[in-house]
Parts: sequence; structure tokens; C-alpha cells
Amino acid sequence: MALSPGAKLGPYEILATLGAGGMGEVYRARDGRIGRDVAVKILPAGFANDQDRLNRFALEARAAGILNHPNLLTIFDLGTEGETPFIVSELLEGRTLRERLPVTQRKAIEYALQIAAGVAAAHDRAIVHRDLKPENIFVTADDRIKLLDFGLAKVLRDEPDENASATVVKSTDPGTVMGTAEYMSPEQVRGEQVDARTDIFSLGSVLFEMLTNARPFHRQTQVETMNAILNDDVSFESTPMNAALQRIVLHALEKNPAQRFQSTRDLAFALETFSGSGELSAVATKSKSRRSEKHVERAPPKFIPVTFRRGFVNTARFARDGTVVYGAAWEDRPLEIFASLPGDPQARPLGVVDADVLSVSPVTGELAISLGRHFSGGWVSSGTLARLSSSGGAPREIVEDMQDADWSADGKNLAIIRRSGELFTIEYPIGKRIFTTAHWISHVRLSPKNDLVAFVDHPIWGDDSGSVVVIDLHGEKRVAGSFWRTAGGLAWTPKGDEVWTAGGADSAGRSLVALSLNGKERTVYSMPGRLNLHDINSAGEVLMSAEQGRREILAGRHSVAAERNLSWCDWSFLTDISADGSRIAFIEQAAAARGSVGAIYVRKTDGSPAVHLGDGHARTFSPDGKWVAAMCGGPDHLDLLPVGAGEARKVPVRGLEMMAWWNWLPDGRRLLLWGNEPNHGNRVYELFVDGDGTVRPITPEGVKWPIAISPDSSAAALIGPDNRLMIYPITGDAEPREVPGSQPGDQAVIWGGDGALYVYRFGRVSVVIERIDLSTGARAAWQELKPDPVGVMNIQPVMVSVNLDSYAYGFRRLLSELHVIQGLL
Repeated sequence: MALSPGAKLGPYEILATLGAGGMGEVYRARDGRIGRDVAVKILPAGFANDQDRLNRFALEARAAGILNHPNLLTIFDLGTEGETPFIVSELLEGRTLRERLPVTQRKAIEYALQIAAGVAAAHDRAIVHRDLKPENIFVTADDRIKLLDFGLAKVLRDEPDENASATVVKSTDPGTVMGTAEYMSPEQVRGEQVDARTDIFSLGSVLFEMLTNARPFHRQTQVETMNAILNDDVSFESTPMNAALQRIVLHALEKNPAQRFQSTRDLAFALETFSGSGELSAVATKSKSRRSEKHVERAPPKFIPVTFRRGFVNTARFARDGTVVYGAAWEDRPLEIFASLPGDPQARPLGVVDADVLSVSPVTGELAISLGRHFSGGWVSSGTLARLSSSGGAPREIVEDMQDADWSADGKNLAIIRRSGELFTIEYPIGKRIFTTAHWISHVRLSPKNDLVAFVDHPIWGDDSGSVVVIDLHGEKRVAGSFWRTAGGLAWTPKGDEVWTAGGADSAGRSLVALSLNGKERTVYSMPGRLNLHDINSAGEVLMSAEQGRREILAGRHSVAAERNLSWCDWSFLTDISADGSRIAFIEQAAAARGSVGAIYVRKTDGSPAVHLGDGHARTFSPDGKWVAAMCGGPDHLDLLPVGAGEARKVPVRGLEMMAWWNWLPDGRRLLLWGNEPNHGNRVYELFVDGDGTVRPITPEGVKWPIAISPDSSAAALIGPDNRLMIYPITGDAEPREVPGSQPGDQAVIWGGDGALYVYRFGRVSVVIERIDLSTGARAAWQELKPDPVGVMNIQPVMVSVNLDSYAYGFRRLLSELHVIQGLL
């Protein structure tokens, strides 16, 4: 039956006719439930009682519906209205390949690679299309290929298994010819058994036609055409072609399936290899050279959106089937793993909450994920490594306290970054250490040949500044790139000849940059703003997010609902609140920073303008609020910057290699420093402000900031080497002891004059400051901290004034938009 505009099929309102064919009529329709235009295909009324047609119509929906790939038509729904069955799919804008012909040689290869990717995804699910032809290949307005019409598809198993190879089976009825004559394989013509190699032959015919603008076996009659498929070789006389490309086409069109390409990926690999060398490469080189000489810009890349919601994407990877798998935190929801097709706003949650994706096996599709992934300080993250089958189920935990992981190209092993005390190690395979450093490192990625490991080396703990480093499997450095003030993400190119990252010379933005194995660097792509690189797939598509990031500061008074935003520029990192709660100290680490050195500010909590004190790393107010202790040079001294009138002073520091944090003791005469001596781990040292710079260790190595100091300056509470919250004596001979009533994850905020320790535990969008009575261990909530949750990555640090009247806290807010980018590689 013909449908008129306004007619209804279930929840779908018909808008217009799009076309008709032998297997159905197609209409543009509107899904009013979510406001989306779709395509609706119905079986013509004349076939309503034709059981074979009904079966094939259902098969089309079933075959396409179990597939999920950017080069395959996405099926949304299957239904029946009265006696009219219908299929609902995504609405495509563009033309069929038949309408698009003729095309250039370069475009023919580009399209063939996309067709091969879609066909390979179908074969992975044990589905043979059996009717590949230009009429069933759609070219969207943005030049993406979509395979249509699975009405003649053959499902080789009742329950397709994506990990299994295709199995040869007989046609539905042996001896029955299925398909379109000019694009059939010889085995189809003879009505014999078919498998994935049937589609390879048809793809070879389509490729021949794209390259020559002629149908390879076209004859006057259908019988003659079929005879030519069985007996004749194709001719390239009318269109001279590179010999290597001819061999690829001929190999796809072998009469004997056993002599043909044995998988669609083999055909794609041959085309990729050809496109990177030979005549096509030479043409590309000349073209680039001419563009360079004439200073003509290359065509702009194409951006295909993947995410559409408000929040941030932590990590994203390409999956084997063309989907993108990513960990994201939307609105006030926890970090969760999703899968999505590029361009489709419908994302599918994988059912794993409080988790992030790390890597996808290129062989099995199995996921390496991080359970409970959180930031332990700055950009340093931690979680439990687990494996998640591509078919679902519960994740299997493998390694605790792990930062990053990456599958090898053969899918057999994982490379991981693990934190061990104050050291970071790379293991490959798990359990075999190949590299150890005192720096924190991130983004481990194995090369396509599994012979090299790339990572980002960060000299400042928790900071995202760093350099790309490539090592071999013995831990020897092969190449290191430039130092970037900010670096985000890492990926190898498909050939393994370059490592790409997103790097910036300042904190305001990042560009996509490439490092070759001979140490040469080049800028691949620049745009305003902050880019974060996630992955590059075998087709050269780049997975990247554009980010808008801020570090913010909120301040308030205990038990008063109103809070004031005291952020100044774009990356305000809170370092302290004065004893009376009237001021905060902070560092601007991005736009207002001086290169890698932060800009030091103090600001009144009444919202008055911030005052710039200098450049460096500020940490703490003096007890009287007149000074801010900062490091404006090397670790051989601290600078005391006056908050009001006065001259800066220097305090010498002797024997330390690094100072990461420092706190003023309440007596005003001493500072506690968290740092390390050469060849030793971090610990806490005592330093007299008016002394000669000699430092005295008061804790064992391996302790962690933050520090809370007792009001009488005799003891300090901080996290010990075993991750317990401990009290260490500063003066006297008392033994270290665990804080009574403390719990795993507690971080000290302040030691109050009321005999209580105030603590908080990690939280992404909210935390609660709790009061622990040090005499009894009793705990009670004191103040909840809960900013607008959208895009908040974690709340840290938390400060409370000595008078226990005021508080301030910092947090990072990141809004991400994830895209697949074509045309960069």
C-alpha cells in the first residue's frame, strides 16, 4: 500500500516518499517520541501474503539489526501495523554509489576501504551480504559509505559469534541463484555454497567499476553476463592502471574462491598498502609538494560527533566493529562506560558503572577497564584493572592500584603502568617490569608491531606537563619528544612510524603533534582550545575530544548555605585559607601562568579582586596571615612573600632534591616540608624559618600529603606508607600512632583546637568533611561540599580555617565533546 503524508505506522508519522524497489517502499518519517527523523521501509502490499518475501524482509531487519558499524545502516526498530511489516532505520542524506559514479582513483580506493570495513563487520557476525552492488552502497553527504539492503543476506549461524571465523554453508536452497547477475560470484552463479569470499568477489566487481567506470562482466543478456563471470577475465585496456592496483583487483576477482583474498581485511590491507606507496603515493606526494610551493591549504578535516551530552569523557577507544567505547561522566552521574556509533546520539551503556575504558583488544574486542578509577592527586589516576568480554557479563579483576593499560596487537597480553610506592613502573606483560621511574608517567601505548612502548613522562607530580617517550621492550629509550606545558593522550599511527599526542607550549591550548622514530616532530592539526587525543584506528581515523576546562574555587562559612566562587582566571588552584578565613591563596596555572611557572595570588573571601604576589608555587599562609610561603626558584630556598606592605624574604633549604608541598606550623617559627633527598622517597621534614637551611626528617619515606598540624605544633597527621592515616610526633619521643576512628581513604584537612581532626574522603561531585574526636574516635559529619556537578572531575583540595568558621575547596570542571576526525592521516 502507498502511504500518504500524515499516515501513522505505530509511533512513526509518514512525512514523504523516498523511493521504492523490489524489496520495499521507503518513506521519510518522524519519531515524535524523541523528535528524530527516520527512514521507514515497508513491504509492498502485493507481497503481504508471500511467505518468502516476508521471511527475507524479516531477515533484512535481523541481519542489519545485529550489526553495529559506521559503514552499515543502523536499524532502530522492527514492527507491524495491521498486516504491514516495517523496518525503521537511520535517515541518510546523500546518493547511492550508482548515482555518484564516476569517481577518481583516489576516491575509489577510499570508498572501497570503507565498503570493506562494513563488509568485514558483517562477516565478523557470520553474515554474508550476497548482493553488493552500487545501488546498495550509499554515499552520505559527508562522504561516509553505508551498506544497504541485507534482504539477500545469509546468516551463517543461528547465533552469530563475533569471535568465530566465517563458516561455509549451503545456500537456502542449493542450486538457487541469489543476487544481482552483474555482481555475482562464480559460486553464486552456479548456485553453490557461499561464504565471505562471495562478498569479496562482488566488492572486486564494484571496485573495478569505480576505477574504470565500466561493469567488469556486463554483456547483452543476463545469460551472457553469467557466462562471462564464470569464464572471462576482466580487461583494463580502456583504463590504464598501475600494475599493483590491477593485481589487487584481479586477486579479488579470482574465479576459484580458494585463490581469492580469504578475508575482506586482507583486501583492505592490500589497498591500504598500495595507497601508502606506488603510483598513488607518488601522486599524493606531488600534490602535496605543489600545495606547499603554492602555499595552498589542504582540505579541512571532517568532524563526526560521538557524544552529545553535558559532562566529560575520560578515555575513549575505537572498537573492532567501528563503534567508539568510552568512559564518561554525564551531568551528576558517576563515570560509566558507553558504546556509540559516530554521528548517532544514541549511546549504549555497557552496564559497568564507576569505571573507565582503557583499551580494546584488536583481535577479540575484549575490553581492559579500570574499576573505581579516580584521581589520587592532580592528573594521577588509580583504579583496579579488569577484563570485560565484548559479549558482556561481569568484569574480571586483575591488578589493583593501576593507572593505565593497553592491549598488544595480537590481543594476548597487556602493558600496564602501575604505581609502587613513590615509583611508577611499566610492565609488559603484566608482572614483568621493563621500566621504572620516580616521575609519574601516563598513557602507555604499545606499537602496532609490539616491539616498542610509548608513554608520557611528567617531571612534576600530578601536573599534565611532559614529554612523549618511546622505549624498547628492554626499557631502553629510543626517542623522546619536546617538553609540552600540557600534554593529553597518546596513539600510534597504523604503520607504527609515528606517535601522536596533543601538546601545548602553554596551558591555554593543545595542538595535535606527531613524533617520528627518528625524533622529528611536526604539527598535524591546530585549532583554538584544548584537544585531547584518545585513539587512531587502522583506517587512519582519529578519536579526539575538544575540551573546555576550568579549575574553580568555592568558599563558604560553616553551616551557612551560600558559597562564593573565588576563581580568578581559568585554572585557579587553591593552596590555603588564612587562619581567620578572610583570605585564600591560590595559583593560576593556565592562561595567567608564566610558562611552566604559576602566578601566585591572594584574594579576600568577600570577593574583592585578587592580588598578584609573584610567580612560582605558593602553598601556605603564615599563622598571622602576613606572609605566603612560596617557591619562586629552585628547591634550595623558599620565598616568603608579603601579603601587604614589605619585602620578600628567602629561607634557605639544604639537601632536598624536590619540595612538593609545605605547611607553616602554628608556632610561626617552623615549616614542615614534603619532599625528598636525592635517591630517596618522599617524606616530611622540619625546617626553621630563621635557621641555616638544615632539614630534619620526622616521618619515614613514602608518606603522602595533605598534612594537618596539631595546634601546639607537636605532631602532624598525614597518610603513612601503608595508606593509613597516622599521627607522627614533631617534638618529643612519642611513637607514631593511627588516628582513632579513621577509615581507608581519609585525608586530613585541619587539626582543630577543639581536640578533633577534620577529614574528608575522595569524591567526584560531592564530599563531606567529617569531624573525628581524637580522644574517642567518634565521627560526625561537619560540612557537605557540593558544587554544580556538571563536568566536575574531582573535588580537591579542601581547606578549613583555624577558627573552624570558614572553608574553601577546589575542583576541576571539564566539558568534553568527543569526535571522530577524518582526513588528518
